[in-house]
Amino acid sequence: MKGTMTSHQESVIYAKSENLVMRAVGGETILVPVRSNVGDLDSVFTLNAIAARIWTLLDGKRNVDEVIDELCREYDAAPDVIRVDVAELLAALEEGKLVSRVRA
Repeated sequence: MKGTMTSHQESVIYAKSENLVMRAVGGETILVPVRSNVGDLDSVFTLNAIAARIWTLLDGKRNVDEVIDELCREYDAAPDVIRVDVAELLAALEEGKLVSRVRA
């Protein structure tokens, strides 16, 4: 089911792709994948403030459960809501090849 995670998925560690350019513009974060040394403007991702915070927490060291725990400490939202948001963002970022699983 889209937007949900198993306990195995929550132990996965993600790292950001090195093949992208990131810029903060007007309260949003823009991610542009770079393929063959050219920005892929058809695959631009725009992150709101919370998605940008998730992005910063994807450091290749924290697992998904630790990211969720940190977000629960920072935001006044139910853990289940945060878990769904994180799962949806990770699915989109992984599909766009902006993150990869470094360890499960």
